[in-house]
Amino acid sequence: MQSTPTGGNQAAQSGGLGAWIVSLVPASVSPNQISLFRLACAVAMGVVGLSGDYLGWVIILGLAAGMSDLLDGAVARSRGQVTKLGAFLDPLGDKILALSATLVLLCHGVLSGWALAAILAVEAHAVVIPLMHMVRQSKRHQALWPAPRVKPSRLGKYKTFGLAWGLGFQIIAAWAGWPWLMISAKILMWISILAGVWASAIYYRGWFTGCFDETSA
Repeated sequence: MQSTPTGGNQAAQSGGLGAWIVSLVPASVSPNQISLFRLACAVAMGVVGLSGDYLGWVIILGLAAGMSDLLDGAVARSRGQVTKLGAFLDPLGDKILALSATLVLLCHGVLSGWALAAILAVEAHAVVIPLMHMVRQSKRHQALWPAPRVKPSRLGKYKTFGLAWGLGFQIIAAWAGWPWLMISAKILMWISILAGVWASAIYYRGWFTGCFDETSA
């Protein structure tokens, strides 16, 4: 369920470039629709990138997905339309986007299988924690759903941001033939993966210590 939009004018009155950009989004377009657009772009990016040498289109789709990632949350907050569906779609879009970019780079020989395994490992908590929750709830003979509310940590957000840019810059470098950018992007990617390992350890520790026992409705 979504709240009644307050309209772009209110966002514009708050001042700032971000508020002005939010004000350009029509009132008929909801934040969840923007999130779904990002999901579609992320999936299309993977399909196009795996279909052949179309890195230029991959870059365009990736930029569209990245811009929508910055926009949906801002629109939701400015209009009072923050929803549980949106809170689910936002991180899902991030993970699908990262997976699509990784598969494209793997297909074009830019990344190795080790990089794919590392990225999957640092993103696995999003699936593993809900599964562990369901197993524990089953043993307690309690409802399996809703899943535990796992709030992203600041380190986890840094990981997501750095990984997205690291993968994106590698695609641009492969398309443009810029070795200097490729090296920089790979360094950023591995730093982000290391941050993701630490963030994942915090998430798992939080679950085992009962921090996520409270579930979302």
